[in-house]
Amino acid sequence: MMTAVPRIALATPATGPEPSTAGLAVLAGLTARRWRIQHFRSRACPTTTEVVADATGLPERHLDTWLMPPNVCRSLFVAGARAASLGLVEGTLDASLVPSLCGGDLRGLTRILDLPIVSVLSLVGADPGACHLPRIPEGTEAVILDGLSSDDQIERYRRLIRLTCGLPVVGAVDLLPGARSAVEAAARGETRLAEDVIDALGSSFLRHADLKAFAALATSRVDLNRPQQPGGCGREAGPPGFRVAYAHDDAFGCYFPDTLEALESLGAELVEFSPMRDGALPDGVDLVMIGCGFPDLHAMELAANFSMIAALRQHVCRGQRIYTEGGGTAYLGRSMIIDGQTVPGAGILPFDAELVANPTAPTPVVRTLLRDCWIGPRGAQVRGYKSGRWNLRPSVQPFECPSCFGSLSRDDDLYFRHHAVGSLIHLHLGALPEVVAAFAGPHRPSLKRPSTVGLSQDQEVGDEDDQD
Repeated sequence: MMTAVPRIALATPATGPEPSTAGLAVLAGLTARRWRIQHFRSRACPTTTEVVADATGLPERHLDTWLMPPNVCRSLFVAGARAASLGLVEGTLDASLVPSLCGGDLRGLTRILDLPIVSVLSLVGADPGACHLPRIPEGTEAVILDGLSSDDQIERYRRLIRLTCGLPVVGAVDLLPGARSAVEAAARGETRLAEDVIDALGSSFLRHADLKAFAALATSRVDLNRPQQPGGCGREAGPPGFRVAYAHDDAFGCYFPDTLEALESLGAELVEFSPMRDGALPDGVDLVMIGCGFPDLHAMELAANFSMIAALRQHVCRGQRIYTEGGGTAYLGRSMIIDGQTVPGAGILPFDAELVANPTAPTPVVRTLLRDCWIGPRGAQVRGYKSGRWNLRPSVQPFECPSCFGSLSRDDDLYFRHHAVGSLIHLHLGALPEVVAAFAGPHRPSLKRPSTVGLSQDQEVGDEDDQD
């Protein structure tokens, strides 16, 4: 089936905040003109800010050529943008030149999704009187100038770009130093983006924008073939009444929208809960999910909520499943070590989680499961982005049965205890349909001993008492 999806790729410089100041100005300006914009990042790293939602009213989504085959990229794009007037995919075309940006590739997405490229050319720091033209990426079809210091500067660059490259300038953003500082702080998760900053960015873009040319470019491509939905047809639905409780409060809340939608498509009922405020889990829960976040900023409140900790432990003791990532995994450990201070954790997973003094950006990794668990059999590979905020130190109590807990990877960043699984690796479950199916599939108390075909001797770590 063919689906009409107006779309562009916004190619931004390899340095600066994510999303970019110019990108937010475009989102805010078009939203002010009643365009419904669905923003996608070209790398599937969970966002730690709400800046896109602040500008558009819609949560940010993610695509990733490193994690997802082309058909999944197309499915997630069409599903995410189907109710929008524009699908905007933002990233850099030079990601391979920047080690911290390894992973998803905007260039690859432009081919998979047939995206016209609008390149942002930064004039920040340039001599206002000069006419030096920044490098324009190959394949660019239109330009947005970022960091104008005067109105006559856009006219000089507009003429220069038209004469040298034959490309239109479809918009520009003024220097706005105060707004840029606010965007950088919001991208670091230090603050929310104030409404007046969003208004200033949007007004600046609209003052210079050629919306007719922008719209013509966005609708210049043929309709996309709509592949089968990654979370839907052809997959066994979950059991009747399957309920998923996912943590969402000031401490936790980073989830890929596609993950939650994929679970819903399998028949799961989603319900929010707060590890900080609630005294119990929602009734009748089969799976508990605690995503990434900032438990270090709320460690004392989390540790003081003894009722929630007891509820989570009882959930595990009853043989039910918990899945956590990043900060959620740190919370489930025996303790959180924050700036040298030890704060009790939920005490479910067998490690102490130490906050890194100088966190690094999430990095792409591939892990092989060392034993069977409910998210996959031993020997299965999973890939995702490893958090650079926490280190996990194994912490074993002498009375515990070693077959009931342990590490699922050789790098000690995937742990389990009974049916609780905690990971420092952020998985985009829209790209892992078999894992999503396991989330919503029938609960199995154990797995048979797996085949060791294809595994080396030192990988045969399980025994007949392995738990899933």
